[in-house]
Amino acid sequence: MSDDRLATAVATCPIQSPGREYAAFEHEPMYEFFSRARPVAPIFHSEEIGYWVVTRRDDALNILRDHAHFSAEIATQPVQPWPRKILAYLQDRDFTNEAVQVACDPPRHTRIRQIAARFLNIRQFSLHEDQFRQLVTAYLDRIAGQSEADLVDAIFYEFPAQVVFLLLGETGFDPRKIKRWGDLRLNMIWGKPTTAELEAGARDLADFWDYTVNLVEARKKDPGDDYPSFLLARRAGDDSILTENEIRSLVFGLLLAGHETTTNAAGNITLELLRHPQQWRRLVADPSLIPNAVEEGLRYASSVVAWRRTAREDVVVAGQALPKGSKILIALASANRDEAHFDGPEAFDVQRGNARDHLSFGNGIHACLGAPLARLELRILVEELTRRFPNMNLLADQPIEWTRTISFRGPDKLWVRLHG
Repeated sequence: MSDDRLATAVATCPIQSPGREYAAFEHEPMYEFFSRARPVAPIFHSEEIGYWVVTRRDDALNILRDHAHFSAEIATQPVQPWPRKILAYLQDRDFTNEAVQVACDPPRHTRIRQIAARFLNIRQFSLHEDQFRQLVTAYLDRIAGQSEADLVDAIFYEFPAQVVFLLLGETGFDPRKIKRWGDLRLNMIWGKPTTAELEAGARDLADFWDYTVNLVEARKKDPGDDYPSFLLARRAGDDSILTENEIRSLVFGLLLAGHETTTNAAGNITLELLRHPQQWRRLVADPSLIPNAVEEGLRYASSVVAWRRTAREDVVVAGQALPKGSKILIALASANRDEAHFDGPEAFDVQRGNARDHLSFGNGIHACLGAPLARLELRILVEELTRRFPNMNLLADQPIEWTRTISFRGPDKLWVRLHG
């Protein structure tokens, strides 16, 4: 929607009851809803999910940085609690995944993050840049002779998973199986799964865990230059440093977070660049703009649109008193378009001066460790796409279907004409 049309919509469609109007699982109307809600409702209670939703950047930033008053333990808990039979099944399958990194608080979080960050950092990621680019060019070679392609299926779906395999020292595994496991976990935790979907998802989740356990066991016997081997070496048999189950949980987490968000981000950014062809042409003409274009894409159309916290004690947020235990949904998508911080936030501008001020990777002690990796992957993808297919454009009138979760947003397909 253009800025003029959006302004008209805001003026003619005032928000009456944000708590009832907010559709937590629907992403198509999300940005327009928040543009109407932000001026009048910095915080509101969502009746659908039972969370207090925070819409403005300053409040979101304060919550993300204040781990003394807001706990991260809820971050990866199911939005809809799983039935007992699902929990019992997972227990019978020895599913012992623990909340680590994004979903635990200090001092445990500090201990684990300090170790993980010694491997998950830009220095380590940069060692693989040539390999990442070779993966991208190989995917593009496969479609170069086609007139049309679905970029999600052709490259965005698999490439980030292949990157994770490199970090794990894995070869010869089907990336689509990992992706299917990841999709199921996203739906089970952040979506509204049916009973049948939960039962099928639980079986695959247990298989996903078994794969992780076997991978770590293999590295104990035959260590390499990879993430699980690094964690095992740091542990050195000492549970006070890391337990074996914490290592399995860290690897399990990377097998999800390390690729799902990047797949969605690649689809979101490419979609917006092609929806704004003048911006695409700027990148074709001047590739030095691509790093900032990635940041603007992350701001304008984040792949993580919301994150969760709970109040550790009675608190006040945006003037609203919240009792201890209140569940809070930080609307990152709304914060990233807050008029108080970004000029013309509804415009997509690859030359925006403060684009990197987005909160798409979180902030504070729980800021995403994989952010440098995602930035590197997205930069390589846009560089290679603009170089190989400078005249690429969107296939007209295609419906865009979004992932249906409260936190993750990305197109399931993205059809383009490769040569214009």
